[in-house]
Amino acid sequence: MLQKLKQFPILSTAILVALLIRLFVNGLTWVGVVAMVLTVIWFGWDMARWLMFRPDSPPQQPGKNPTLDEEPPENLISLVYFLSETRDADESSIRRCVSTALGINFDPDSPDSEHFVIQFNPPRDPKELDDGITHFMVKIPQGLFAVLVSSRPYISNPKRFARQSIRDKRLRNAVEQHRAWVSVDLMDEPSDPESTQAAYRVIGQILATLAGPDCLAIYCPEIQRCNEFDLSLMEILAGPKPLDLFSEPTFEPIIEISDSNPKMAEAVKEARNRWPEFLSAFQESSPGDTDRFIVKAEFREGAKCEYMWLSVTAASRESFSGVLMNDPHELLDVHRGASVTLDLDKLNDWIFRDEDGEHVGGFTLDVLAEGDDE
Repeated sequence: MLQKLKQFPILSTAILVALLIRLFVNGLTWVGVVAMVLTVIWFGWDMARWLMFRPDSPPQQPGKNPTLDEEPPENLISLVYFLSETRDADESSIRRCVSTALGINFDPDSPDSEHFVIQFNPPRDPKELDDGITHFMVKIPQGLFAVLVSSRPYISNPKRFARQSIRDKRLRNAVEQHRAWVSVDLMDEPSDPESTQAAYRVIGQILATLAGPDCLAIYCPEIQRCNEFDLSLMEILAGPKPLDLFSEPTFEPIIEISDSNPKMAEAVKEARNRWPEFLSAFQESSPGDTDRFIVKAEFREGAKCEYMWLSVTAASRESFSGVLMNDPHELLDVHRGASVTLDLDKLNDWIFRDEDGEHVGGFTLDVLAEGDDE
């Protein structure tokens, strides 16, 4: 029973009571009447959810931090930035961002304004510790949203979670290093897939104005997808289909495999033993068809080592040349588009398409897909 009482819709009740008091004391303008009608609808919806609430199945709440021991909220319409440092935010800055994103003019001095941005504190147990989240309610023509700014990581133990759940080294580092987060959440319940997509469009537009150099990654709780942040994503984020930015990694994934992995050693050995097969096919190809031949090679700078793909331009029994197809993660001396020539002992893998369009090679790919325990 106590848990059910905690879920009572205090915020909508308080706003409705305040409007009723104003109605009986001073009356309401037409804007105030519209605000009351919307609040009544909001209150009715909250009451319905409260009456149907079952203590053994608590509803998901915006901003709830997923941990390794619990699944993140799957029905939360939200997008989240993982940040490298804590942000300061107030009503004025959030109002300015929403206004810039959606072209809405707010009147913060009017208590009867139909559209507003206000800071609010959701009800919580006084015995609970402060969760470090600052809440802003955004009432706009498109619906009711919340902007949440947290001074703590989104995940209770980012390093442990990232190391156990994320194979891509780039993305893993981004999640490990985040210290705070900011999100834009839908507070209304979407009625159909179209309204859900419309909500994501609004969320994406607002979140695009909140981007900054402290952004490390972007996360969607509903589809449980995370991607590295990059300014190149802004056009998609602010566009009609913001979730498209999760369709593929922002950068080429970096998968780590231990040097002692026996399957990888066998795959590399097979690639080198069958190098004459690749060489023969490459030499017999027409000059305009060499782009279908690629090799993966080892690049080292001191103790750092990465394996990257080359589009082959020349090959022999002792060496190969090509144009680098990847941006390295840690190496500084090479970059995408660079022309390099390497000895055959740097060969790690190769792939080409035969005359039937079938891929030949790719010996290490299955090993990378399997991963290892180290």
